[in-house]
Amino acid sequence: MRRGLYRNTLSYFGGVVMVGSALLIAVSAVIGIFLAPQSPYLGIVTWLLLPGVLMFGLLAILYGMRRESLRRRRTGEEESAFPRLDLNDPRQRKRFTWALVGGSLLVVLVAFGAYNGFIFTESVTFCGRVCHTVMEPEYQAYLNSPHARVACVECHVGSGASWYVKSKLSGVRQVYAVTFKTYDTPIPVPVRDLRPARETCEHCHWPEKFYGAQLMQLPHFRFDQQNSAEQISLLLKTGGGSPSLGRGNAGIHWHMMIQNQVSFVAADRELQKIPYVKAQHPDGTVVEYRSTELAAPGPTAQPEHRMDCMDCHNRPSHNYQPPELSVDQALATGVISAKLPFIKKVAVEALEQDYASREEARAKLRERIAGYYQAKHPAVAQQQAGDIEKAVKAVIGIHERTVFPAMKVSWKTYPTNIGHRTWPGCFRCHDGKHKSADGKVLTRDCNACHSMPQRGPLMPLGTAPASQPLVGWHPLELKGKHAELMCNKCHTVGVRPAAECAGCHRISTKPPMMASMSCAECHEKAGEAKPVQDCHNCHSDITGLHTKKSHQEAACTACHKPHVWTVTGRDTCLACHTDKKDHNKDGGACMSCHEFKAEKKK
Repeated sequence: MRRGLYRNTLSYFGGVVMVGSALLIAVSAVIGIFLAPQSPYLGIVTWLLLPGVLMFGLLAILYGMRRESLRRRRTGEEESAFPRLDLNDPRQRKRFTWALVGGSLLVVLVAFGAYNGFIFTESVTFCGRVCHTVMEPEYQAYLNSPHARVACVECHVGSGASWYVKSKLSGVRQVYAVTFKTYDTPIPVPVRDLRPARETCEHCHWPEKFYGAQLMQLPHFRFDQQNSAEQISLLLKTGGGSPSLGRGNAGIHWHMMIQNQVSFVAADRELQKIPYVKAQHPDGTVVEYRSTELAAPGPTAQPEHRMDCMDCHNRPSHNYQPPELSVDQALATGVISAKLPFIKKVAVEALEQDYASREEARAKLRERIAGYYQAKHPAVAQQQAGDIEKAVKAVIGIHERTVFPAMKVSWKTYPTNIGHRTWPGCFRCHDGKHKSADGKVLTRDCNACHSMPQRGPLMPLGTAPASQPLVGWHPLELKGKHAELMCNKCHTVGVRPAAECAGCHRISTKPPMMASMSCAECHEKAGEAKPVQDCHNCHSDITGLHTKKSHQEAACTACHKPHVWTVTGRDTCLACHTDKKDHNKDGGACMSCHEFKAEKKK
């Protein structure tokens, strides 16, 4: 009687591998069902590794049978390279039935494993937790984003087999980079070859259906002892709409209307420097705008790119808020008690420091906050110990979702293009310096996108700004040059805006500067360096050196440098008296030796 071809060592080994892997798949699947949260590594073993082992076992069985067939032919035990099948033979019919049933079960098992493998590779767990260190910043930001219940693949891959295959091919390169640690820290952005937003974002967000305006209420707390609460309110002109439905297309989403096409060329990989913009209007006219400040696109510039959602909403699920905004939100929601004196100032200053590791950050943040109250406000430290501990935990939480030392990622790393408060954002193009050939300028009118902001007290959610009396929206009245500055020039991420002129203009705040004077006493126009008042309007009774005939025609600022005023040393005098360069070289100021008699001013 002929023995089955499977009766050989290699096929037996393959059978053991198949049975063992099938049992492990079943056990792992059961564990995965009852395990919460889902383990990314268990998923890899269950749906990617073990199915591969099972297929290896099957191939081992088939290869063993093939080798056994060839051996029998060489020894003359068999003439045919393949087994003979005769279903009239009851024995063979029985074996065939078992083979058919077993093969069918195997196909079902393989299909089940393949399907679950596909589902697992599409899961948030697979995207965010398998490559833990590399993906931790993006995963943590995603969990705290408005899209936390939208699977990663819905934006990064979308539907359809073609983009799934492209993503997995790209994933091979990423797996190699993670395995051999060849990836950059931080990961460069924007992501290359991302699927167009019209094929992903617009499944939920359809610009043609956007219209109207949205009330925004932004809480803000001052850096004073009372953590004075304020609110910035404005109406965001969402815009969009469809002309066929009788809705206008003005507002922010003008850029994304189907009948408008906006494209641009960026000079850098991060798309922050944009020297060229092209707008095609519904009537077919094309207007090209070129920056008067940035150089024309060179050979290293990025290719021309048609604008889509991601050019403004570039961090929709992976945003890292600056400390000030995070602390403002925590104070507004009561996570941090506003009754703690100076807590806004202390918390923000603690978060703005650099820490080498998570462990160091936790220790230093606790030390800076709790230590501050123990040293400066011992009564508060004793009476409000619970609030202080709660604030410490909240600040540590803010740090751990916005700063990732291992990947060199923090709230200072990636520009956010939505808005323009702390990053250039909209002002990359709408800076008033992108002009067309006929002199048309890309608008920088605030009212084109939102109503003028209003500053006032914190109000209940949804309360319209006009319902209560409000003061000017900006603490400093913006006049002159200040009215032309882009917001992010002062509100640079990680840098607190200066409270006084000297903070930006590098004016010495130490005597003999006229510290008690206001800027307006010399500068005739607020926010303008010139024109300035004539010094003699105040300093009419001047004597001594000022009245010397040789000095009467010189401007006061020739000797008295603005904001410093007092003349020290010899350099000021030598600027004119060059022939005295070697005179009394080791001496002090000229006036320490030379006495000047008083003379009446002519």
